[in-house]
Amino acid sequence: MISWIQHHLIRHGRWIFLVLLGIIIVAFVFTIGNTPGCTSNRNAYKEVHFYGYDLNSPHEMEALGRKLAISNQLNRIQIQSDQQYQSLVTSRIALLHLADKIGIPTPDQAAIGEFIKTRKLFIESDGQYSRDAMTRFIDTIETEYPADGKGLVLTVFEEDYRIESLTEALAGPGYLLPSEARAQTQRNRTELKLTTATLDYKTFEPEIQADETALEAHYDANTDRYQIAERIDASYITFPAQNYLEKVEEATDEELREYFITNRDHFIDQYEAEQAVPEISENEDVSKIEKLAVQFEDVRDEFVIPDFRQEQASRLANRKAQTFAYTLYSNSVERDTDTFNTLLNQTGLSLKKLEPFTAKEASQRALPYEMLESAFALNDSKYYSDPYPISDDYAILIFQGRIAPHLPAYEEVAAAVKSDYEAEEKRRLFNDESERIKSELDVEINTGKSFAEAAERLTLKVEEVDTFTAMNAPPELNRSVLQTAQDMKEGEISQMIRSGDTGFFVYLESKEVPEVSDDNEDFNQTKEQLARYGSIMRRRSLINELVTSGLPETE
Repeated sequence: MISWIQHHLIRHGRWIFLVLLGIIIVAFVFTIGNTPGCTSNRNAYKEVHFYGYDLNSPHEMEALGRKLAISNQLNRIQIQSDQQYQSLVTSRIALLHLADKIGIPTPDQAAIGEFIKTRKLFIESDGQYSRDAMTRFIDTIETEYPADGKGLVLTVFEEDYRIESLTEALAGPGYLLPSEARAQTQRNRTELKLTTATLDYKTFEPEIQADETALEAHYDANTDRYQIAERIDASYITFPAQNYLEKVEEATDEELREYFITNRDHFIDQYEAEQAVPEISENEDVSKIEKLAVQFEDVRDEFVIPDFRQEQASRLANRKAQTFAYTLYSNSVERDTDTFNTLLNQTGLSLKKLEPFTAKEASQRALPYEMLESAFALNDSKYYSDPYPISDDYAILIFQGRIAPHLPAYEEVAAAVKSDYEAEEKRRLFNDESERIKSELDVEINTGKSFAEAAERLTLKVEEVDTFTAMNAPPELNRSVLQTAQDMKEGEISQMIRSGDTGFFVYLESKEVPEVSDDNEDFNQTKEQLARYGSIMRRRSLINELVTSGLPETE
């Protein structure tokens, strides 16, 4: 099996691996602002040692990121955030370290062969392993990495095998008391019948008196709410992709065809959107109408070429922005000097002024959050950011200075103070109203009236819910109401449950708790589920502890 894999590691199929490149780029999340380079301060570089790795080393993180990207692709794991990526990186390092320490061996050919057949990427829709899918994948990686790709996939297979062997051992069988499973089974199967009464916060309009004395007192008690945080004064330079369209070289048919294959779904959607929708008779089965069979020639001129040229122009814009930043770095160009202005003029571009912004406001602007956030790490000596994409264009932020925090006078924020005061008073009065209603409901119930009658008299909206269990609860039933009802006693009225703009009062009409025997099917299923959950949580806890132990205390 190993020799077969290596034999296929110098073949064709580049397009699949383009997906991996997008994931691998995230590896630089550890290096932003810390590594020496054209847009960083060399003196700021600091090694972060973690089980034999330097997390701030671009070379080490790129190599690790490459293997992690392949592993994620094999297991169909999608990276949703930088935080998730960092967790996967540190966990992989820590688990391999522990596997080495306790001596988990490298698998033999037979074990690797069986392990490969379990990878999700190679499993077809019918649930069967596809040797062809593995061949295509391996061919792609070898084409992209002809120098070191020969054993790359094999290394990932071996490491993943050892990691999964270790995590299975860490998880253990899962432990719980039978009473826990019985209590959970009873909770799931308890029959509840309840009635709810709701109070609408939106229509609740109490009379609120807000005189100047009260407003000024509110302002004095909440000055931190009105203080304007430190703001960044900055500008930015945009490198429009449109400026470089004419410099894009004419693509060959081979390049265009490869680009079409990589973005096939996108071009099919574009093409079908422009086609006339066929008329469908009343008796015609819509599911049997075939989708258009879109070929490369159908979309080559209208969609593929323009898209390809735009992407290439965007890459040129990125390259120009990188060159500009490197020139500032390599020539030690100071901001607002003749040299800086000359360099700016040579690009044919100009500075665009930004409205000063706080760290919180960085996420509320139209420009990329990452670019605006990077400004808070800049200073007068290191005043320019890395290039950041803005649609197809690229931009560099130029730091101008910091505006110190300050507290506006009451008169400047009087309108905001009044709005906040009235909102807080409304919430307070709404809670007071809920206490009054709860007391009246209790009194009415004790005099023999039904909950529905009492609630309607108090102009509440009443809704009766037929008998149900937690397993078949009505989908429209509020989850907070369900959780509260499960812990209530029969005949009890809950305190108001606030959910969004609605306040719920719950009256539990009846509650029947079933007996659960040891041979009950639900009981046994619940035991298995809780044991599996406990096993997973144990494994996560141990991995987190292992990762935390390996990081420097300052991290």
